[in-house]
Amino acid sequence: MTGARRARRRSGWFSKNVAALASLVVTVPLAGWWTTKSDYKSWYDAQPRDAVVVADGGTPYQGAVWYAASVEENPEPKRAGAEDPLPPDTTRIRVHFRLQVDDIKTLDEPGLGGCRPHLRASDGRIWDEDILADDYQDRPNSCTGGYDDKPQSWRGPSAQYYVKPVAGKPYEIVAVFVVPKSVAAEVQPTITWATKVPEYLAFPR
Repeated sequence: MTGARRARRRSGWFSKNVAALASLVVTVPLAGWWTTKSDYKSWYDAQPRDAVVVADGGTPYQGAVWYAASVEENPEPKRAGAEDPLPPDTTRIRVHFRLQVDDIKTLDEPGLGGCRPHLRASDGRIWDEDILADDYQDRPNSCTGGYDDKPQSWRGPSAQYYVKPVAGKPYEIVAVFVVPKSVAAEVQPTITWATKVPEYLAFPR
């Protein structure tokens, strides 16, 4: 086959498929844009950005009343001999959250039990709870409280909030985090629920 005949065949193929090729020029970028937009919307909708700020006198939310949280920087471990190394220029933060339920049945409902504690910096960075920091936890770490009738000996004998939650009485839970030392003094405790985003519960320091 001569070069001229091959050129005519290629030219004929392009002329027959020019409409399909033109549609690809439009469709491919459009599909990419639509996928990117859809992914961004899914990400954006899952971001906690609407703060429900806990007031000094308590704030009702998710079937409980929430009170001010307390924050400890570089806390001591609660078990003798526990000494876990940290990455350079980081520190631990231990947060005690206080809440109260008026009906114990609330603890069995999915809303309260699905909580996820975080620390949030002013620039928007978020740190999840260090779930391996058992030696630094001195209270139950679930929003539904503890289930032991008596506290473990290393938690201390005088703290009534270590026992099972009682209707109408505040109890405490704990979360431990590892954050850069540069933000340790400013990070704000927060709690999110997958069913409530973009809302989140914010505890002022």
